[in-house]
Amino acid sequence: SPNRASMDGPQDFAAWLSSHEHPDPIYGWVYRYHPRSDAHSIALCKLVLRDLIHACQPLREQALADRIIYGINAKHTFPNGKKKTLDLAIGTPKGIHQIERLAGVIYPGEIERVLVACEAKTCMTEHGKSQPRIFDELGSSHEIVHQGDRQAIAAGITVVNIAANFISPLRQKSKELHLSKHKQPHAAERMVNHLRGLPIRDTEDGTGFDAYATVVVDCDNQGPTALWTDPPAPQPGDRDHYDTFVTRIVQAYATRFGRSPL
Repeated sequence: SPNRASMDGPQDFAAWLSSHEHPDPIYGWVYRYHPRSDAHSIALCKLVLRDLIHACQPLREQALADRIIYGINAKHTFPNGKKKTLDLAIGTPKGIHQIERLAGVIYPGEIERVLVACEAKTCMTEHGKSQPRIFDELGSSHEIVHQGDRQAIAAGITVVNIAANFISPLRQKSKELHLSKHKQPHAAERMVNHLRGLPIRDTEDGTGFDAYATVVVDCDNQGPTALWTDPPAPQPGDRDHYDTFVTRIVQAYATRFGRSPL
């Protein structure tokens, strides 16, 4: 059923991390994740988009009619002149790149008006150190989007690692693998709770994200990655659970942009 397929993003992202290979040019190690690459962010954004397409009928119909398109790492200038590179954006087309439709439904292209913007973050190691930075970057993301367009749907998603050991690509200095050790599940739990402080808005004149999710994975950056669904990961029904995130975007989209033409 479309609904079942619409919530598989986190599971499929863990599978993507398990099979992704980022070779170390000097020491020959193979990493699943590299902080200097945006391959993981692109993969996550495409999975979020695929899930939204499955779950949101108006979005699907508008995409098939080429009335909306998507961009990944989309450079956008809002009407107020603010510029931002959006990890994932869905909006009306300025230009369509008819290469191939994602999930057979939506073309990439250059966006005229942003209807949905999603900021994607990852915290794989050094949880404590990256807490304030990730929180600030997420916060400024919904502010810029809503200053540019009050109606636009601003979403955010963070992947948090719960693995006790992590092979950080930036710490490998020899043929011997350097392990970063984390106090888990404590480090992941603190990050999940910290991000629960991000404001969520329920109306167009509110302040905050329209939808936000934290996804927890168990990734040592060498072996397979598993999706972590037990606490401290958000639980079904929580406002930062992935299913809630998709549902909130779908409902806001149907209400604000579901009428045609856009």
